[in-house]
Amino acid sequence: MLYTIKLMATLKYCLVITFTSLLFSCNTSNKITNETYAYFQNGLDSVRYIQSTLPLIQKNDQLSIQVTSTSLNQEQTLPFNLPPSAGNAGYHVNMAGEVELPVIGNIKAAGLTQDQLQKIIVEKLTPYVKDPTVIVHFLQFKVNVLGEVRTPGTKIFTSDRVNIIDVISAAGDLTELGKREDVAVIREESSGRKIYRVDLRSGSLFQSPVYILQSNDVVYVGATDQKFKQLKAQTKSFTQEALQVFVTVISLITSVLLAIRLFD
Repeated sequence: MLYTIKLMATLKYCLVITFTSLLFSCNTSNKITNETYAYFQNGLDSVRYIQSTLPLIQKNDQLSIQVTSTSLNQEQTLPFNLPPSAGNAGYHVNMAGEVELPVIGNIKAAGLTQDQLQKIIVEKLTPYVKDPTVIVHFLQFKVNVLGEVRTPGTKIFTSDRVNIIDVISAAGDLTELGKREDVAVIREESSGRKIYRVDLRSGSLFQSPVYILQSNDVVYVGATDQKFKQLKAQTKSFTQEALQVFVTVISLITSVLLAIRLFD
């Protein structure tokens, strides 16, 4: 009888110790430090210029194209401007990279800057409009933001010049578990898809070729190791709950057996 009591007590003690150790091992976490969390920690003193690459027009962009004339006769420009009923639909850049303008027809736009397209349209308009002036704007400058930001999704800007800080701000900033040292910018270029990486902790960000974004860029913020540890801990939660129930049942059985032995 004494041996049985000792055996049951030892079994109960071992199970409690095992459960407690498992619980603590699953809740360990890395500390968030200034080195991994703060932006622009270094390199700002060495920044001599800020990247000023102009955005290029892409397929599926929506453009506003306004035609005017420096002469007094503005009626000559009417055929080349969308009527008010068209609203803000603008001109669509089709999959061939072209926009279709009245009278002039299709003009290659994809891969050009706004200034370059303006000059081409001015040349095309010269036979029809005296002293033409053309203004091209992006109607929907779209950037997709994914990963560890507070509000991921498609961000639409009315500005013709959008940088990576604008996009991160529009997405509500990175989460605490966002990888600030390794943010990816995915861009479709004439040579194919290219992935750039930037470090938000360094002033070198301002000299990156993707500091100024292009329409339809994808910004992806990866997760730190701590995020994966949290996900792993969540997958273990069911096992922990089952183990807790098992320990409770064993404790109850042990108590019943001890009570039986005492009154035997």
